[in-house]
Amino acid sequence: MRRRNLTKQAKTINKEGVVRYILFGTLAVLAVTSIFMTVETATSGVEISNLRQKESELAMEKRNLEGILVKSLSVNNLEESSGQLGYIKPSVMVYVQESQEAMAKLP
Repeated sequence: MRRRNLTKQAKTINKEGVVRYILFGTLAVLAVTSIFMTVETATSGVEISNLRQKESELAMEKRNLEGILVKSLSVNNLEESSGQLGYIKPSVMVYVQESQEAMAKLP
């Protein structure tokens, strides 16, 4: 009778030990996962910050390029650059007009 009680107690102790190992193993996995997720979140925050800074730099560069484009397409600037290229304003304008008569008529 005594051996049965000791055997039952040993089995109970073994089951409790296995449950403890499983519990501690699960807690360890959760702790490591939590640390990993914290590091990933911090890294993502730095990447987002860098991307926002790059976005603002690119937006400023876009505004500058648009300003340069507007200046280069202005009429005054085009007149100056055409004069430098050798184009001049004509002194006499000649207009070409269609003749009133048709050149060839269909029968």
